[in-house]
Amino acid sequence: MGRFQDMKAKERIDFAKMALMEDELHEVEERYGVEKPLKLWQRLGDRYFNWRENRELHEVNRKTYILLTVLLGWAGIHRFYEKRWMLGIFYLAFCWSGFPIALAIVDFMIALPMKADESGLILI
Repeated sequence: MGRFQDMKAKERIDFAKMALMEDELHEVEERYGVEKPLKLWQRLGDRYFNWRENRELHEVNRKTYILLTVLLGWAGIHRFYEKRWMLGIFYLAFCWSGFPIALAIVDFMIALPMKADESGLILI
């Protein structure tokens, strides 16, 4: 038992000291202009959010879009209607799996509370 306690005492880490040293490392990196490359998941997140902010919105009739989403959302017909061909093909390719049904439910929940303009159009 004494041997195990000795090993545990050696492995004890001072987290406060480690945090201070890490802060000091970041300050030195900033001072000398060292830039670490982004990790893959960070690059993918940046790419997604840039796409999301800059994507082209399409005008569609709200009632038609909701009707297509409810009836044929499992096949992605509502995505073809809003001129998002690649998503429509994705829905069609995986319609056997049930995954597009879940996505169609999400699309329905997004479109349902949207307010249509005077001509009944919404931006999707």
